[in-house]
Amino acid sequence: MAKDLSQDTPKNEKTDSNERRHRNRKRGNRIIGIVVLGVLLAACGAPSGREEETQSAETREEPREWQAEHDSCKVQELGGYLYEHISASPYASAEITIKDYEGETLETEWNAPSAFRFGGEADVTWRFYNSPAEMETALNEAAAQEMGADSLHFLYYTFPMLEDDHALELYHILKRRFDAKEHPLTAWSADNGRLFYYIQETVEEEDGYEYSCLYHRTSRVNLYVKDRTAYGLTLLNAPSEEDDETLEYVFIDVFQHYGMLWSGWGLDEESLYWIDHEQRLTELENPKRSFLEVRGIDTNWESAGDEGIMRYFGLLAQADYELPLTEDGRMLSLHFSLAKEEEDEEEDAELRYYLLNGFCMDEPYDMTVVDMETGEALQESEVSLSIELPDTITYPDLNGDGFADMRIGAPVHENGAKAAEEDYASPSYLLWDPQTEQFVRKTEKEVENSRRAVANGLTEEEQEEKSKRERRDSFAPVHGLPQQADAEDYIKLTGDKMLEYEVQEGDSLWRISERVYGTGYKWTSIVRTGDAPKNPDCLPVGETVFIPEILYIRKDPYSRGGLCSEGSFQIEQPAGFAHYFLNGDVTYWFWKEENQIHCLPVTNPAGENPFHEPEDWEAFQKEAIRCSEELCRGRVSNLTFEKSHMEDGCDLYGYYFEYDTGEEILEYVDFFKFGKANMSEVIGVRRQEPNTVLVNTVRYMAASFTDYGGRPGMGWGDGAVPNVGADKWQYPYLHNLFEAAREQFEAGD
Repeated sequence: MAKDLSQDTPKNEKTDSNERRHRNRKRGNRIIGIVVLGVLLAACGAPSGREEETQSAETREEPREWQAEHDSCKVQELGGYLYEHISASPYASAEITIKDYEGETLETEWNAPSAFRFGGEADVTWRFYNSPAEMETALNEAAAQEMGADSLHFLYYTFPMLEDDHALELYHILKRRFDAKEHPLTAWSADNGRLFYYIQETVEEEDGYEYSCLYHRTSRVNLYVKDRTAYGLTLLNAPSEEDDETLEYVFIDVFQHYGMLWSGWGLDEESLYWIDHEQRLTELENPKRSFLEVRGIDTNWESAGDEGIMRYFGLLAQADYELPLTEDGRMLSLHFSLAKEEEDEEEDAELRYYLLNGFCMDEPYDMTVVDMETGEALQESEVSLSIELPDTITYPDLNGDGFADMRIGAPVHENGAKAAEEDYASPSYLLWDPQTEQFVRKTEKEVENSRRAVANGLTEEEQEEKSKRERRDSFAPVHGLPQQADAEDYIKLTGDKMLEYEVQEGDSLWRISERVYGTGYKWTSIVRTGDAPKNPDCLPVGETVFIPEILYIRKDPYSRGGLCSEGSFQIEQPAGFAHYFLNGDVTYWFWKEENQIHCLPVTNPAGENPFHEPEDWEAFQKEAIRCSEELCRGRVSNLTFEKSHMEDGCDLYGYYFEYDTGEEILEYVDFFKFGKANMSEVIGVRRQEPNTVLVNTVRYMAASFTDYGGRPGMGWGDGAVPNVGADKWQYPYLHNLFEAAREQFEAGD
């Protein structure tokens, strides 16, 4: 037996040694977890112990002797007990031991606080301190104590955040000390933005998915701030994983007394900054510029009261730029200041700006432009800038004239997030006018016109007229080919209208056909009167014959190739027009490009040509007129129909009209062409203008459609969403533009 005992002794000693090292390591981890409070408290403006020692004995008050307070309560009452406890000192802590613990959550309404049922007793030992340094020492001593494995041991502490304490600085300190991939340190708002808290989450993985635990036994930071007072709760002993659910109940129950934890949002650094700052000055170079932001208020959060942190955001109050106007170095000074509303004329008026539906875009600013060399004020005007993003203005040479211009972005800001430019928020532009020596507001279209004017050596007025002329005449049909024009560069249309022609000396039906059609084989299309000679070779001079009207549309030499499916179809796509593939709906988007062209090449579902016979085309016109009157209730005017014959044997059909939305006049244009296997429908929508560019362009695109047979290779149309208004008339294979306009502009009336 002695031998056996002797042999077992080294093993037992080794086991005891491992247990001691394990306990010491656990104790060390607890100390490390609490030591950070010293850094944390120092960040909150509290003097260190060394600084206190250097203070004059005459100015230092005698430290007060605090007696520890011992108390106990039911675990069920712990949260309310801690919240209602009145501390004898702003620096206080409570060591909490919970025995025989168990708990469960209770079902409550979605808008009611969480509720729990606990068993067990909570022993509480309160301690009070004269200084943060004293508190730090005591907390570390408490953390170093041995903890029973059969109880939960917490350390609860509270301290004030002084006037110069800042939420963002505290966040940075905690993040540097505790943040890790497995245990990220995050900040949150709670109670509708009335309080905020820092918490160390724990990321766990289950079935390949990651999720975060907010109240976990490994979390070292659970710090809440309300009314400039911090409250923390740290678990001192690490229970088994089976205790995690009860542990979560304790954390939630304790802190939900400080506010509704379920009504909050995550806080980024921008939100944390404006919790306790009134302004921020940012200075940058190239160009030299500075921005002064002040605390703005989102009145959507009125229910949060004046301390609702989620209603604060950075509002640009002033911006200053020193700008080189030209490469030779002439310098301008630009000053922007937030324009106050009439009721805010007082100097100390609070900046309460309303964010529309939680968002804001532009605010009015007074702009002053000064020549830095002479000190002369060149311009005083008003501009619109983003409400939050300070560096919104850039100064590129937009039109190439050698002078700096202004591009003012239009970022969209959501409270709690940094502003960012979105596709639908178009910037504004101010071009420098060397004649008036001022910045002049321009639209994007006017900026492009100015750029072309500079490139072409024209004035902006001359360039605008040139552009209008080019847009107006680009695809306008002409009655005759220009001299020396190549017929391959034109699309020829033959209308139903008949033109009179008086026979000249040397004419024959063949020669007239050659001159008009380009080939003599179409002489049979020339119509003679009933009393004319029956012999086609007998054509008296002075006889009147009738020739179908012929129009020519010039092909776009700069077409981007358009749409094509090898062996199926091809359709031109002119440069300079917004082009969309149509899928059921036809909608006018006012913020898109000016000329919106929709095109839909599909397998021909209607047969080779459903309108070839005159009576069929007349029936379509009657149906379109009915739809315009019944669906649009007097909003349609100038409804026009077209039908043309083409050399490829197909007919081209179209109708267009003006639609009164109640605020503006829109043009709707629809041309369609049927092939043997495929068809194409081209639709244009835009604001009304005095020229006919939209009609001409849509007509040209539809006329350029070529059917090579076979099914479309790109899959448009077949099995797609039904054409808008298909059930409102007898032509489901075509879009009903009257119903499209009614759905968009009348449905809400």
